[in-house]
Amino acid sequence: MGAGKPDSGTGNDANIKNSPEMLETNDHFAWFSKRGWKNNPFTFHISPALFVGYKTQVNSLISAIEERQKIVLLVGPTGSGKTSMLKWIADNLPDRHDYIFIGKPPSKAEEFVDIFRDKFPKPWYLPWQNIKNLHQLPKFLNGRLSGKTLVVMLDECHESDLNVLEWLRVISDQVDNMILVLSGLPVFEVQIRDKLETLRKRIAAKVEVLSLTKEEMREMMEKRIAAVGGTGLGLFDDKTIDTIYESTGGFPREVIRYCNDLIKAAIEKGRDTITEDLTWKEAAPKKEVSLDMLEKLTPMQKGIIDILAKKSCSPGEVANMLDLSKYKSRQHAVRSVNNITKRLLQEGLLERAQRDRAYVYQLSPRIKTLVVQS
Repeated sequence: MGAGKPDSGTGNDANIKNSPEMLETNDHFAWFSKRGWKNNPFTFHISPALFVGYKTQVNSLISAIEERQKIVLLVGPTGSGKTSMLKWIADNLPDRHDYIFIGKPPSKAEEFVDIFRDKFPKPWYLPWQNIKNLHQLPKFLNGRLSGKTLVVMLDECHESDLNVLEWLRVISDQVDNMILVLSGLPVFEVQIRDKLETLRKRIAAKVEVLSLTKEEMREMMEKRIAAVGGTGLGLFDDKTIDTIYESTGGFPREVIRYCNDLIKAAIEKGRDTITEDLTWKEAAPKKEVSLDMLEKLTPMQKGIIDILAKKSCSPGEVANMLDLSKYKSRQHAVRSVNNITKRLLQEGLLERAQRDRAYVYQLSPRIKTLVVQS
């Protein structure tokens, strides 16, 4: 009788097609299509072809590689573009170089055996060379490089086990044509200094990335738009671009996030252009906050709470009230404050709003009461 067959299948399909999620997606692609875009240019994906900026740092890193420096250190905060830089350099190395990019350190040093064996598989006409342990790797690599220089790029080194890094250093010492590029957060440099003195002494060059200039940021935005079929920055007026730079500090990942938010706001409001008034106040999440939460804050977090208890401030204004001697530069201080205020915002302690060309933070209503009570 077919009793087991639903008789409402057509209706369900119609509901799916007209669901809010589907309508929202269609609105987005219609908006993109109107501008000749295949999709959203401001998404978090790493493409070497979209890398821009840091010309001095790129030249320094390439020079260190061409000089055959044994170990090079690349450091920078999250979202500053280290991975994109490494992949761009890998794609643009001279022919006399070969490379291997390791996106995350292996959990055990023994995994290097498989990593390098996969990089240099056995030719069909040669007998199998069975590498059993790490001690055999140097001989294996020296026999495979054939006059080329191997550039080993290890990303996210701040997450690495110290024994893994030490073994990689030992292997590089014994391989004639091998260069290590170790990339990580600034804390990685401290880890090396405190716990890997032998490795630290092998580092011949250090490259530090922080943020883009305004012109480099514009170039990055233009290149991303061109990659999806668009042209130029006509969609953004000059004031909006100034606001983007002021609010993000030129950090690539923050620029992408900010532009994505602006595009979403323009689509939702039916705008054909992106102007700075599309930014909005970001309220604190509805989380239960208590005095216990305040007591668990770090001294730096408490200091920022105390400053914001007096008045609303941008990260730059907060940084101006700190002891800048603790930081390499004011830009480093602003970066640190920016990260902390975002974390406090996520925890429900702060609210964020647009003021002129920058974000300002203030205490959430509930935390204001607790601060006064305490």
